[in-house]
Amino acid sequence: MRILAVDQARRGGWSVFDYETKKPIVYGTYSFTQKDCEFSDFLVKIKDLICQIVESYEIDAVFIEDIQMQNNVDSFKKLAMLQGALISAFVEKEYLFDVIPPVRWQGFCNARGRKASEIKAKIIEPQTEGKKASKVLSMQFVREQFGIDTEDDNLADSLCIGWFVTNNVRIEKKGIQNEQKK
Repeated sequence: MRILAVDQARRGGWSVFDYETKKPIVYGTYSFTQKDCEFSDFLVKIKDLICQIVESYEIDAVFIEDIQMQNNVDSFKKLAMLQGALISAFVEKEYLFDVIPPVRWQGFCNARGRKASEIKAKIIEPQTEGKKASKVLSMQFVREQFGIDTEDDNLADSLCIGWFVTNNVRIEKKGIQNEQKK
């Protein structure tokens, strides 16, 4: 069984995993900048790209990252529209899919910033050089787990999502049980 994990945005990453061996088969990135296309065109292009990946690699289930409110309401609204467009496409094409909250995969892959209690306990925050700690930690995780050395945090995040899914989500042909696999 093959799964597709996607860190979706205008610049994003994707990875195809073998569900049984828990190993990435193929992965990549994409970029649809504002300069390249309007937002409405981007929604169509990313939907088409993901559907092409599903068909090309004979994907059994698709997993996208859930959105969360940060500081920018406009970005949040656009990510919500993107998530809705993708889910609509998955339903229309009858793809098995689920949405994975960032906190779940980040916690599983030790790719999250430090909590206040950890900071008090003097657990060191990684050197981030301008990137969010979770992004640096996800790149470090994929380097250690898969030997993939990337500076693209979107690719790293998609690999982390795939790793989380293959270890924690039970997939049955008739549906997804988002719980610990037995």
